[in-house]
Amino acid sequence: MATQAGPKPAETEHRPIAISLPRAVPPILTAACLIAAFWPILTGMYGSWFDEHAYMEHGILVMPAAVYMAWANKDRLLKIVPAQSAWGILLVVWGACQALLGIAAQWVWISRTAFLVSLTGCILALYGWRMIKELTYPLATLILMITPPTFIFDRLTLRLQLLASRLGETTLEALGYSVLRQGNILEMVGIKLSVEEACSGIRSLLAILFMCVLYNYFFVRGRSMKALILVAAIPIAILGNAVRIIATGIAGQYNPALAEGAAHEAFGYVSVVAAAVGCVAFHLLAARIQKEWRRRHA
Repeated sequence: MATQAGPKPAETEHRPIAISLPRAVPPILTAACLIAAFWPILTGMYGSWFDEHAYMEHGILVMPAAVYMAWANKDRLLKIVPAQSAWGILLVVWGACQALLGIAAQWVWISRTAFLVSLTGCILALYGWRMIKELTYPLATLILMITPPTFIFDRLTLRLQLLASRLGETTLEALGYSVLRQGNILEMVGIKLSVEEACSGIRSLLAILFMCVLYNYFFVRGRSMKALILVAAIPIAILGNAVRIIATGIAGQYNPALAEGAAHEAFGYVSVVAAAVGCVAFHLLAARIQKEWRRRHA
């Protein structure tokens, strides 16, 4: 009589236990290490945003703006399959060497841009080239939180000072006011206007460029139109600052106290707002012209 075999005893096997880490852990650890490595450079960059001689007040808004740009595109970013690239490690090493060189040679701009190089390398190493392509615009925006190199900054400031002085002199004379210009100093009846570095337009120029970068990302389509708006922002910012000088000169003829102090600072903020509005108006006009040209040549 056949007997039914009972159940075989379970075989004991020693298998390695696979530990799956959440997807968020590697980027968080990488970000923590990157911030720790560049902490002295980042604190120096943060301090420059509040240095009245650096004219980088907008710098504190650049990082949140870049993060929001990436967040607004999160649906496309989440669909990207991570494809790690060894080129990212090379960029991280390059950024580290660049930072050491900048610190040793006291090249502030070199050491600060090294952070962006290493940040790009970390993203490339974790997610691959497709992620870099999608984040190109936000990453490029981060350059605006770094003060331009000193030699470029000084030359640009001096030229803007003289240009603003000439524009102010010409316009005030055209309006019937008596003006004597000596370099960057405008002498009018009862007042003397000195176009200092802060009044050169460099502050408004950097702020307007940042505003245009944000405006381009959310409201402008087409690379050529975006480039056109960025280029147009330069003369618009210069004209806006010239209007500030003209308004200060005219107001000073009626009340000399308006040519300095809080009123003078208020004219500066108004000129930035006016330049921003001018950039938007330029985009609307350029878009209308482009649409009309396409309609006629369709």
